Amino acid sequence: MPQGETITHEGKVLSVPGDGTAEVEILVAGACSGCQAKSVCSAGKSETKVITAKCDAPLQPGDNVRVEMKLSQGFEALLIGYIIPFILLITAFVAALLAGAGELASALISFAAIGCWYLAVWLLRGRIGEKFEFKIKV
Repeated sequence: MPQGETITHEGKVLSVPGDGTAEVEILVAGACSGCQAKSVCSAGKSETKVITAKCDAPLQPGDNVRVEMKLSQGFEALLIGYIIPFILLITAFVAALLAGAGELASALISFAAIGCWYLAVWLLRGRIGEKFEFKIKV
């Protein structure tokens, strides 16, 4: 896969459970410097993240690796985490106002709509998580 079609992070292997995956700690701050979405991404606000990535090569804890994810998966995560909730917030607020609710009630309705969205995402986290796949390149 060409470099422009992937999101890459340098990381260190923390553990290898033996099921074809590895727990990898990535340093987000340096890896996100070239990303267009870093200002709105919650991953950009922390120093390290621990992710589970698929690996074919034999790895040991402490090995330095490069973790890759398809760029389209990054955009899908951005859509689920930020864009859809924003559209839902505005739509619910305007719909409630047009239905005759006051501003306070409309705001509460729009926050409830976002709460329902994030609850649904949380309930479906296993299913959603299956779509996002990190791969290790040694």
